[in-house]
Amino acid sequence: MLDSNPTPEPVADDHWQLDTVTPDGVDEGGTIDMESTESSNTVVVHLGQGAGSALGGTTPLLPIETADQPAEADIGTLGGTERGVSPLTSTLVENGHEVTFYRGNPTGEPLPSLLADADAFVTTSPGALSATDTDAVASFAEAGGRTLITSDPGTAGALTELGSPVGIYGEAGYVYDMTNNDANYLSVLVESSGSSVLTDDVEEVVFRGAARVGAASGSEPFTTAETAQLSTTREAGTYGVAVHSGSVAAVGDSSFLAPDNAYHADNNVLIGNLADFLVTGENPDVSFGPAGGAGPSGGTPMPPSGPTGPSSPSPPSDPPANETSSG
Repeated sequence: MLDSNPTPEPVADDHWQLDTVTPDGVDEGGTIDMESTESSNTVVVHLGQGAGSALGGTTPLLPIETADQPAEADIGTLGGTERGVSPLTSTLVENGHEVTFYRGNPTGEPLPSLLADADAFVTTSPGALSATDTDAVASFAEAGGRTLITSDPGTAGALTELGSPVGIYGEAGYVYDMTNNDANYLSVLVESSGSSVLTDDVEEVVFRGAARVGAASGSEPFTTAETAQLSTTREAGTYGVAVHSGSVAAVGDSSFLAPDNAYHADNNVLIGNLADFLVTGENPDVSFGPAGGAGPSGGTPMPPSGPTGPSSPSPPSDPPANETSSG
């Protein structure tokens, strides 16, 4: 007769072993430092009107009174569009530089006016720039103004339009890596290649959703491993995800600038290098015309040229005798 309650055999190993199911991640920590000792520079940072929904929601910002007008900044986890770049902007401010945010608000100061007094420009949303703003940034960069463009997947056309004057372009799709990643195939591990101001002391960084970018001339300071693949072709290979050409640097990812990612791998070192890059360029000699190239505002029309007073109407003249209606 069979035993109704058989004794199970002891299990040799535990079924749940965290060290076997938790993927290895990159090291975290460090500080963001700048090597530059440049005197105060002005850096204009463009975030785009819609950036807040992805970066920090709609949490109110803390007002900071300045001599000219109130500015806005966030602290800790308060959110707001500025939070997505706060590791970079706070580093610049801590080292004596001035940061001005531009959101493309039609009621605010136009970008050409801001760039006329700026030393460097940053955009994390090139697709949100108007045609006028794009032309202004291109002129600013061609005049030697240091420019940083971070272009996430889906903004290849905007990056190409903005970067084409210096030969920088974006490609459709995104890069992923099933082997060399930070616990997720979209969190691609990227290695520094060559020697430049951007790669100084950087061995490896993490881009969480990277786009492929390229340049007709210049360098590719950061490339993927050979195991990476491009979503549009599924082909494995080494892909450039950052380029440097003249006064312009373009990175195919903006997530590394956020506080949640800024201290993974060598992202903090890269951010410090980018801060140095922005403030060590030539003083751009660029002019956008009166008031930074802005035309008259919508509220006050310009008076016409000529006499200011109204002219007296001429009395009606009698029609000629032959100007009658025929029956």
